[in-house]
Amino acid sequence: MRKRKLIIVTTSYRVNDEELPIPAIERYDGVYFRLLRKYKREGKLRNVDILILSERDGLIWAGKKMPYYKPHGIIGALSLDEKSIERLRKENIERLEKIAKRYTEAYVNVGQQYMKLLEGIENLPFPKLTYSKGNGLGAKAAHMKNWIISQ
Repeated sequence: MRKRKLIIVTTSYRVNDEELPIPAIERYDGVYFRLLRKYKREGKLRNVDILILSERDGLIWAGKKMPYYKPHGIIGALSLDEKSIERLRKENIERLEKIAKRYTEAYVNVGQQYMKLLEGIENLPFPKLTYSKGNGLGAKAAHMKNWIISQ
């Protein structure tokens, strides 16, 4: 059986305002999500699972149905206090520790602020950990696109 790969990406400020719960990958509508949906439609993500990092819910699977909620705060910034950040970070790392051995590689595309919620991921048993590279949305989207295409 071929092992899978994992993409971790943060929520986007831009959201689909459909009132009914819809899969998280459809709820969030930023650049990275448009890219992921495109490659999913094209079959390029067959052996890739997607986790979405939310300051509200922690790590959620792309297929989990999410209700609509209005985005708040500043784009890319956490609005959590230090105690909440630590609690969520611990939950996220524990969750990733349970699943890390399923994957041959994890691709992490989160901003500097959201990395606080994944601090310690480098100590988990992922055989390979790749971080998005580039300054700004366009460069990081291009890096993620190239990573997906190279799979």
